[in-house]
Amino acid sequence: MLRLLLLGLLLLGLATGLRYQWLELNWARFLEDVGLPVPDSGDGFDFNRWLIGEPESEGHDQ
Repeated sequence: MLRLLLLGLLLLGLATGLRYQWLELNWARFLEDVGLPVPDSGDGFDFNRWLIGEPESEGHDQ
């Protein structure tokens, strides 16, 4: 039970630190370390395409 309390407090502290910008997260470096594709410096990262992939075409061959 004590472990869950400490884990909850750790996550709460992390969320608070990110919210008030006490902690800073470099998304490009994070994605690179995790092994995900890193966008070019000028391009944004489209999480929808990363999660679900490219949309399929509307017209299907019948």
